[in-house]
Amino acid sequence: MKYVFFDIECANCFQGNGKICSFGYVVTDEKFKILEKKDIPMNPHSKFHLFGTKKHPGIVLAYDEKTFNSSPDFIHFYKKIRNLLTDRHSMNFGFSVLSDAGYIKSECKRYAKPMFDYEFIDVQRIYTDYKNLENTPSLIKCAAEYGVTESQDIHKSDDDSYFTMRVLKGLCEETGLTVDELIEKYPHCQGKCENGEIESEYLKFKEEQKTHKLSKMEKLTGSLRTNWVYRVENNYNEINNYARRVYVNRKSTSPLSCKRVCLSGLYEDYHFNEMMNIISLLAQNGAKYTKRAYACEVFVTHDLVDKNGKEYKCFRKEKAEDAVKNGTEIQFMSLEELLEILNTTEDDLKVLSRDKLAPLKDKDFAKA
Repeated sequence: MKYVFFDIECANCFQGNGKICSFGYVVTDEKFKILEKKDIPMNPHSKFHLFGTKKHPGIVLAYDEKTFNSSPDFIHFYKKIRNLLTDRHSMNFGFSVLSDAGYIKSECKRYAKPMFDYEFIDVQRIYTDYKNLENTPSLIKCAAEYGVTESQDIHKSDDDSYFTMRVLKGLCEETGLTVDELIEKYPHCQGKCENGEIESEYLKFKEEQKTHKLSKMEKLTGSLRTNWVYRVENNYNEINNYARRVYVNRKSTSPLSCKRVCLSGLYEDYHFNEMMNIISLLAQNGAKYTKRAYACEVFVTHDLVDKNGKEYKCFRKEKAEDAVKNGTEIQFMSLEELLEILNTTEDDLKVLSRDKLAPLKDKDFAKA
């Protein structure tokens, strides 16, 4: 097995598409003995823009623009690059290699060349995960840690490929692990280009993290967004229809019988399952659920306070209090007091079994 370390420099990356001006690589055996080292300058057929920004300083390339512009272009080297990266007897490595893979993809598209399938390993990701770092370090900083004394003031693709090799070699020596063992231990370093699409285990991991990351209100309410009534149209419609059509047992001897009950919007907005069960239990206890706080006989309060002590306002509660000031008799009780009357708990309410809900007045509602 051979190891191929590669690096790419671009004249510019306008519109997110890199215009390659050099492709460099180092080929080694499994003991990191260098078998080949080469830098390939090429004509980017685009202007150079290397000045950077405040956050990303510009770079200095190894050759002048005249050298690049007088070189053959990507089409001339396409086959060599493809053969190098698709050799089934080799493993490909780079540093922040997703960028380089993206440059190859955009150049294949620009020059109407077929994209080829290949796999790659990101040495930067192995280093970052091994060191348990939040921010990804620069190549020269990592390489210096493993004995590289050369500077990276001038970017030369084959030299950067060599620095990448030295980092991987240093990681193997420091950890006592082989390359295969490092990849197995830090799998987010793996990526590939397949059917014209670039895939990365790290990006998949970040997307999964993002999917499972709780928002501020999810953390505060203890309820996932899928269980919200607020801004979840299906939940909003179902809860309104059910509250309107549910059969209310007026023969109940419950203290809530024949009363209209309104819950704080701070609770209802974020608890679909719980509200469906509460509306069902209220109906069984002879009570009708309403969202009209000013027209209820019982208002159920619910406090919501964030970690900084900020208390959220309940506009329904304010309307109920205004109604009381105008002479309406409304009994205020906490959610805990309501659940005690309904003989249930918050944990019980979290599980929604529609077949166990109080029946509807209109049997045809389910067909609507």
